[in-house]
Amino acid sequence: MHPVRLSQERILFACLNWGYGHTARSISLLKQLSGQENELFICCNSAQKAIFSNYGITATYIVIEGFQFRFKGNGNFTSEMRRNAWRFSRAVKQEQKQVDKLVDEFHISLVLSDHCYGFRATTIKSVFITHQVFLPPKAGWIAQWIHRKWMKRFSEIWIMDEEHKRLAGVLSETVPKSSYIGFYSRFQNREISLVPGKMVGIVSGPEPYSEQFFHWILEQYGEEHLTLITPRIYSEIPQHVTVITDWTRADAEIASAETLISRNGYSTLMDLQVLKKKAVLIPTPGQLEQEYLAELKMDFDSTQSPFQVNL
Repeated sequence: MHPVRLSQERILFACLNWGYGHTARSISLLKQLSGQENELFICCNSAQKAIFSNYGITATYIVIEGFQFRFKGNGNFTSEMRRNAWRFSRAVKQEQKQVDKLVDEFHISLVLSDHCYGFRATTIKSVFITHQVFLPPKAGWIAQWIHRKWMKRFSEIWIMDEEHKRLAGVLSETVPKSSYIGFYSRFQNREISLVPGKMVGIVSGPEPYSEQFFHWILEQYGEEHLTLITPRIYSEIPQHVTVITDWTRADAEIASAETLISRNGYSTLMDLQVLKKKAVLIPTPGQLEQEYLAELKMDFDSTQSPFQVNL
């Protein structure tokens, strides 16, 4: 099964809600599915609903705030994931029960889950969407085992990568029941331009890492003419810095930038495959996936060292 071949289905969909990377990459997938005469039922929080609605995605929205990770922002993601482990495991079980009820209530024929481990049904086909079939090598065998165990409960695995251009490296190696579905970016089929010298900073990620990155960009580039895209404003803004919080306006700024300053989450890397722009990328401190993705582009050994890429 492949997204391009889906039609006349009643699809229940959800994506991971910490940070906005999974939300961003879901936009083009949802538009594709809607354009193929599928009926969408999107389970999301209020912030995700506002974003999807802003992009004109027609769906029945089921607003559930869902599980939220609690991060201290000390750069040790491993310990923070362990601290959240009991709450997360409980949430996965509750989510699966909730999906079965929604499947019955809305007569769903297919469930799609972008990296939500519990978002699957016991009675119909459920697909897990990811670029991380394998966790980063430094994640440890226990985390790898749990990750694989939860993935195996799904009927299929869709990998957001290309078989012959593995953007995710070893993370996207195939396993039984998995297949590549290619890159997804909301900048696909959009006119891309370039304003010489235009620099755009993009604040993203879970809190408090998002706020930390906001201040980092201003410290490093606040003296220059800069457009800053951010989910919220955390402090006073220099007069010559333009701040944008609306996604539609933000897309226009990104599409016309010469250089982007951003975290190097996988969704951003997929966007850069389409945008073909210069980028200064900063891995989130302690985020093993982003550190691994950085290592694919350079010798990386410091959690706050920027690296430049031109895809």
